[in-house]
Amino acid sequence: MKVFVWHMVGKCTDRYHQDGGVVVFAETEQRARELANSTEGCAIQPHEAPDDVRAVDGGSEAVYIMPNAGCC
Repeated sequence: MKVFVWHMVGKCTDRYHQDGGVVVFAETEQRARELANSTEGCAIQPHEAPDDVRAVDGGSEAVYIMPNAGCC
């Protein structure tokens, strides 16, 4: 299992501020993208590469969306 971290993607939510960070636990980057992009509002583009990838022991697949809180 690996953890894939995108510090900032252009669209990770349908909220007013659509950008933000995404963290995904998956076996491959392809699977990480599938999981993230199946989350409502998230659309990681092919040109948006993960900023960090690390191996982790055990665990299950998971997606964490951290939207930009904006100025408010």
